Amino acid sequence: MIKSSQYKNLYFTYALSESNPPYGAAIILDGLPSNPSSKDQLIQKLARHDFDVFFPRYEGTWKSKGEFLKRNPSKAIIEFIKTLQHGVFLRGKKYIARKIFVLGASFGGRIALDIASKNVADKTCAISPAISFRRIAEIDTLENHLRAEYAGDYRFNSKNWYKLLEEDVWNLDNNKIENPSDTLIIAGNNDNEIKKADVFEFGKKNKIRISIYDFDHITLSKITESMLEEILEFFSK
Repeated sequence: MIKSSQYKNLYFTYALSESNPPYGAAIILDGLPSNPSSKDQLIQKLARHDFDVFFPRYEGTWKSKGEFLKRNPSKAIIEFIKTLQHGVFLRGKKYIARKIFVLGASFGGRIALDIASKNVADKTCAISPAISFRRIAEIDTLENHLRAEYAGDYRFNSKNWYKLLEEDVWNLDNNKIENPSDTLIIAGNNDNEIKKADVFEFGKKNKIRISIYDFDHITLSKITESMLEEILEFFSK
């Protein structure tokens, strides 16, 4: 059963595995924009594979408090991860994560790669990660789209949105991933949003393995059974 709770600004849903003990905690990070309810199936699948699954909404989005992009979204997620590692109360019981696994797609994939450089997770998988916002197809129309179609769901200042596009909120070029074997990138060969060259360049620079699927842009809700099998095998190594 999927339940919900709050940690500081972050609203999150979660599902605990019936396995005792579970293999670890899987943190899933969504794209931009997103439909949170479309991740329920993935949450349940991961829980059936012995993971406790946590799905935080970014600060200033959906039911989370705060302002989106006022600070690097990774910071709140890292704070959340550290809290899971030290212990958080869920429905009156203290929960402590034995291991942390991060799974992010698109915008969430970018955050996952940022987290990978901070050495706070055991394994990280980034799917179709947004390496560079400036080179994303039709990125100039996204701000207006968010304001028109997701009014209230993404609460942000245009100044900070511009900083995001200029890589001033955070820039992956400044990151160094010290344990590349603990990170996996999955990308779509026919992705028309994220430039494949950017993904390959980042992977090569950081010596990260990239797995390519004959797919377009891959979101969390588009993870196929074969992709999930690869992700689970990577997390279990």
